Amino acid sequence: MRIKTNIDVVYFLRQIQKCCGEVLFETPEGDRLALKSTLSQYIFCTLASNAELIQSGTIRFEQDEDKMLLEDFLDD
Repeated sequence: MRIKTNIDVVYFLRQIQKCCGEVLFETPEGDRLALKSTLSQYIFCTLASNAELIQSGTIRFEQDEDKMLLEDFLDD
């Protein structure tokens, strides 16, 4: 799933902390950021300043029920 444009990144990351399983941001190059990790969140925030980079990546969920927590931030 892809991230919508112009999301509130801080609120997005707060919602991720509520997820039961791991939430991964995958770049087109195959890099993965575990978004519950503080270091990965820092890197993600740096990437978020470039909307093209964020929109080119995908979000993967370890637990399917976590999608409901983040559905407002995601495009199908």
